[in-house]
Amino acid sequence: MIFKKITHALHPVNPDNLVSLNNTISSNKKLVLFFVGWGMDEHLFSDYARSGQDLMIAYDYSSLTLDENLLKGYEEIRVFAWSMGVWAASQVLPKLQMQHYPISTCTAINGTPFPIDDNRGIPVQVFQSTLNTLSEKTLDKFRLRMCGSREMLNHFLAKAPRRDIASLRTELTAIEEQATAQSATAFQWDEAYIGNDDRIFSPENQQRAWAHTPHKCVDMAHYPEKLFKQLLQEI
Repeated sequence: MIFKKITHALHPVNPDNLVSLNNTISSNKKLVLFFVGWGMDEHLFSDYARSGQDLMIAYDYSSLTLDENLLKGYEEIRVFAWSMGVWAASQVLPKLQMQHYPISTCTAINGTPFPIDDNRGIPVQVFQSTLNTLSEKTLDKFRLRMCGSREMLNHFLAKAPRRDIASLRTELTAIEEQATAQSATAFQWDEAYIGNDDRIFSPENQQRAWAHTPHKCVDMAHYPEKLFKQLLQEI
């Protein structure tokens, strides 16, 4: 798992001009820790940071090993997770809580702790088909379903992750292996947002997964940029 920390900049930030604090000590005491979806990196979220808090993007679940040193020194950590990031976060957050990291709230968005599941996640056959046929062409189709419209897809592509097909295949294979080998944890999320127009994790499967967790159904596609900014930029 890769962590990339971004802090608010006084000048405009773009994917080529990220302000990374991975090797420096931050003066901020609040952290937003965002577990993003499969195939992502930090570039898509380069302008999400706000003054008064750091933003850390967690991605690439080829491994769930993380550098906990990057989380030290904060007085409050708010966790958000999207898509496959919900599963990844569900696996690693219990350990962080046991070590008394100051996690205040945990919010899931368009994902579940059951990444490959016919009733509560992505159906097994759909996941296998995505992995077996992965190519530039099928990735484009996946991203269109993810974004919900051609207009949003073009917006997404302007800051698209800088990862090649080989790395995406490696990550997807690792997710399958880890999800098969590990059972879902008993981690309790504070709330979940379910997209009524989600074409990746179906809203019906999400509702079953979150039956015992407070959740909100919202008219949004799988990639809900407006909701991300609304939630992550709150202080």
